[in-house]
Amino acid sequence: MQREQRFEQIYRQHASAVSAYARRRTTDSLAEEIVAETFAVCWRKLDGVPENALPWLYAVARKTLANERRRSSRLAYVPEDVSHEPEPVGDSALTTAFAELSDADREVLRLVAWEGLSLRDAARVLACSPVACRVRYHRAKSRLASRLAAAASFRSEPRGVTR
Repeated sequence: MQREQRFEQIYRQHASAVSAYARRRTTDSLAEEIVAETFAVCWRKLDGVPENALPWLYAVARKTLANERRRSSRLAYVPEDVSHEPEPVGDSALTTAFAELSDADREVLRLVAWEGLSLRDAARVLACSPVACRVRYHRAKSRLASRLAAAASFRSEPRGVTR
């Protein structure tokens, strides 16, 4: 397969997923730039792009977003709402518990739950071993579960009763 054909195939297969990934993490206008830069990197490094390109593309998009956030933080004006990270909808306890997690915990949960990646593919995005990713994911789920349990226990206590 020629270089151009391989790039076009990767783009057709994954552009919408990369766009959704970026839009869940930043503004729409910046997401377009992130997608464009991600595929520019893909073109430049096409010979090194693995057969399963999506985790590799997510990793590039993630690094591009981090670079953009660092660049934006050095500017005099930083927009109020730089990030549009997804939150669980419909359950305020879950939304609150999720927001209380660290960035690293939220990211591994997003990659597996929202992006639908396997732990092995999420490990590629996070630039860690599959074992480390599995541990991170397990710990993130445990921390989320404990926050949800604490919220449920708080809600179930009768009003006016203190321990």
